[in-house]
Amino acid sequence: MTQICITTGARLHFGPLSVSGPTGGRFGGVGVMIDFPRTVLAAHAAPADLIRGGDELTTKRVMEFLKRARKEIPDNFQTPYEIEIKEIIPSHCGFGSGTQLGLAIALAASIVTEEPRPSLDELARRTGRGMRSAIGIHGFQQGGFLVDGGRVNSNKLGTLITRVEFPEDWRFVLASPQRVIGLSGDAEQHAFASQPAMPQRLTAELCRIVLMEWLPSVIEADFARCSESMFEYGNAVGDFFSPAQGGIFAHPRMAEWADNVQQRGIRGVAQTSWGPTLAALCSSDEAAKQLHGDFAGDSNWNDCSFQIVSPLNRGAKVDVSS
Repeated sequence: MTQICITTGARLHFGPLSVSGPTGGRFGGVGVMIDFPRTVLAAHAAPADLIRGGDELTTKRVMEFLKRARKEIPDNFQTPYEIEIKEIIPSHCGFGSGTQLGLAIALAASIVTEEPRPSLDELARRTGRGMRSAIGIHGFQQGGFLVDGGRVNSNKLGTLITRVEFPEDWRFVLASPQRVIGLSGDAEQHAFASQPAMPQRLTAELCRIVLMEWLPSVIEADFARCSESMFEYGNAVGDFFSPAQGGIFAHPRMAEWADNVQQRGIRGVAQTSWGPTLAALCSSDEAAKQLHGDFAGDSNWNDCSFQIVSPLNRGAKVDVSS
């Protein structure tokens, strides 16, 4: 019996390059894959569908993705599955959990049934992901620091402009208010629908930051320049979406945390997706541990959670055994 184990990282998405613009690709954006939180699942053929591990919501999501994927698998490759969720990326915190889970389910189902390996575009179509951003989809395959050029055709994924290695020694400290989630589903759809078109001058400025500052700084491992680019980009996108999320950051506690972090001389702070999670870029593991300890050990911040994560410069890990 073929047993599949798939391990995916999470993605940080620092915001789109365009929203409802009059010309060119829509959405796009900039992001990076990180090693934690992560989704780990095991799958094999079984007499009947069985989902083990995770809570009730996770089980429901797995069954929904499995149902979608099965509709696209040729009839001669159909089979029931037993899927065990060993770890799961938390939902609606800005990590792209649905994309990573959906792609992992679709890929596992494909490998278990021994059908010809589907393309990344096909996996995304089977799970209904990539309606706006393709950062997490390309990140699932390749990891690293990614720039998505958006999409003109609504039936295609956003075009991956470039993917580069993110410096392995750098770290992110993630901060989230406890028991708070970001926009998703219908609320997210409404937020996008209620936003005016992103001004072309803002798209032009974001493109300048990415092309002339951020990408070169990542390639050259220029920490100060990368930090400034991350802040400028995130701040500009956050300001644009402030009517929908109540400010540059989606949660006032995170706005307070960002101010505190920058007072410590750390410039690279930005929200991922709709938040509420923020990421602060640190130049080393030692610097990240210092920043993490400053807040995790302070009772004034007991209502928030903090973790240190590393960049992930590879795609999802797939282990196949018999």
